Amino acid sequence: MRCDEFTRHVDDVLAGDGDRRLTVAMSRHADGCAACRREWERLRLIRAGVADTVAADGPSGADTHVARQRLRSALDHAGHPPIRFGVVPTPVGTVFIGLTEHGVCDLTFGRSSEREYRSALLKRSPEVWRDDTGLTPVSEELLAYFAGTLTRFTVPLDLRHVTPFTARVLRETRKITFGRLSSYGALAARLGSPGASRAVGGALGRNPVPIIVPCHRVLAQGGRIGGFTGGVATKRVLLSVEGHEFQDSGPSLF
Repeated sequence: MRCDEFTRHVDDVLAGDGDRRLTVAMSRHADGCAACRREWERLRLIRAGVADTVAADGPSGADTHVARQRLRSALDHAGHPPIRFGVVPTPVGTVFIGLTEHGVCDLTFGRSSEREYRSALLKRSPEVWRDDTGLTPVSEELLAYFAGTLTRFTVPLDLRHVTPFTARVLRETRKITFGRLSSYGALAARLGSPGASRAVGGALGRNPVPIIVPCHRVLAQGGRIGGFTGGVATKRVLLSVEGHEFQDSGPSLF
């Protein structure tokens, strides 16, 4: 068994859909792979928790389903909701997207592999699996944006893992419409803290869902392009998609 096969079957085993042969194959693979071994241990503990929950009344299908839902709810309330993810090819490279039941929680550039991205998500949740079908609404909006047919993202977001200040900055940034630009100072002023432009820049540097929350539309003092979580080159491409041919001296439209 390869690592990508192991990853695909994790949720099957968690849901109780995997047979004994699959479980044995995954266990053997985990014995020889440090990264998958850590995930196998998490999976074992989660399954043990479900088994303990239903042991008193017997492991009926309905009881197991209820126990699993209670476990997921407990993880969610503890700040560790299950995360599904997908991969979308775009003009700025491969984009990885994470999604909880509440909305998009992560959009990342520059990951070298699906395995690396999944490992990063596992630091936030013990239950992570690939779900391209479930990510379809997000990927369709993202591709439509790059095709020039979408100017406003409507997918819900899950920003519960960011600080209250960062959440305020992100909500205000999301109000900047397609084709418009702002600055760190202007955002700070709109938040009622005109001297907090540096703090606003730091919050945008931690934006977990770039593009959807359009921090690329925020420029530095004097109309300079400023930084971007996906790199300045990516920021230039995004500005170009929205009609701003940004030169070193500043944008063509502000």
